Amino acid sequence: MTTASPQAAALALERLTVRRYLLGMVAQGAWWAGYILFPFVLGKSLAAPGWLVTVSVTMETTAMLAALYWGHLLAKGGRRRWLFWGGLGGRVALLLMLAVRTPLQFVLLLGPVYFFLALIYPAQNGILQANIRPERRGAVFGWGALVSNLTAAVTSLVVGRVLDADPASFGKVYAVLGLVGFLYPLTLSRLPRPAHDPTPDPTGVFFTVPRLPLGPIRWGRLAGALVLPFREAAATFGRDRAYFWYEMNFMIYGTSFLMLGPVVPLYFVNELDLSYQAISSARVLIATTGVALLSPLSGRLMDRLHPVGLSTISYATLSAFPAMLALISVFFPDRPELGAYLAFAVYSLGMAGVNVTWNVGSIAFAPEGQGGHYQGIHVALVGIRGLIGPALGFAVYRLLGYQGVFLAAVLIFLAASGSSALLGRWMGRRAGA
Repeated sequence: MTTASPQAAALALERLTVRRYLLGMVAQGAWWAGYILFPFVLGKSLAAPGWLVTVSVTMETTAMLAALYWGHLLAKGGRRRWLFWGGLGGRVALLLMLAVRTPLQFVLLLGPVYFFLALIYPAQNGILQANIRPERRGAVFGWGALVSNLTAAVTSLVVGRVLDADPASFGKVYAVLGLVGFLYPLTLSRLPRPAHDPTPDPTGVFFTVPRLPLGPIRWGRLAGALVLPFREAAATFGRDRAYFWYEMNFMIYGTSFLMLGPVVPLYFVNELDLSYQAISSARVLIATTGVALLSPLSGRLMDRLHPVGLSTISYATLSAFPAMLALISVFFPDRPELGAYLAFAVYSLGMAGVNVTWNVGSIAFAPEGQGGHYQGIHVALVGIRGLIGPALGFAVYRLLGYQGVFLAAVLIFLAASGSSALLGRWMGRRAGA
């Protein structure tokens, strides 16, 4: 066998992975259009109180703690098998939306959706790390984000019109989007493995239920299994100080981002009284179109600037988003939907970069074969800040109103950008030493 044969096989697998990944992102985008409207549907169609909307947002982010366990489990193998079953549990489960009648039922059904979503990220990153060359990952993800977000933008037009015509039809909408969304993890689960992939991934994806590697259930064994991923995450941070600082900057940014999570839906529904079409156009159509169009550029920038450099720019840009939300009542008192459109246009500029660094930035720090583990830690930290951000945002809203939340978010975004810039300088000095 010539030395070119393994290289040719790797390139062929990479091309196959890119094609299927981009195709899967069409399904991911359609599902995402409905996913990000969960709190708006809860507040508008089901008239849920503000505290329950906050609980739902907190559930979403806190469930990301499960990614630490998913990443630990997937490091032992079976990424593709778990993707298949996780897709069934987290997306096909939305068929049960047909039976939802109350806000509490809606929130309870979101539990498995969020729990299994935490599986997708480490499994996805482990596969992309194994199948795609490092110098192409950012660009490939950028093109995937373009496809996903353009699909979400188009889907949002349909979803907004359907929900405006009949707000109670959300059950049918989510049942359809859940089935479509399942095609994404299904597509990833069917991707072949490269010969050099050190992570075992047995065949029999579809009809063999994966078994948790715990052995006989004993309290001591169970406690050890629960603590072990946290100990390994702490050890990883101890070894990789740059990665720790990078994640702490994400914690700062994420606290601000999650503060806005429950407040923006309440602001749009109760203060601005926007229609579903206006909400969907702002939150999905405009935001995702901007992210889509800028994602290929953001992917290339990440490959050139490193995730730290792109994060510094993105956090600073995002600070303008809550600032513009605060000014809607001043500059657009009679056309609040126009102010919402402009605010989310600015949002898309910052989130195009964050979307790339959030999803694949951790791979830049990960040793070979550890992409899923690093991303599992990254996603799990969303769960930690998810315990703080939404509740903090709702508390500030009750104390200082919407404007107080928006001002606090501006300052925190800027703090994240400043800290990220310092990290970039530190890494540059260390590299030159």
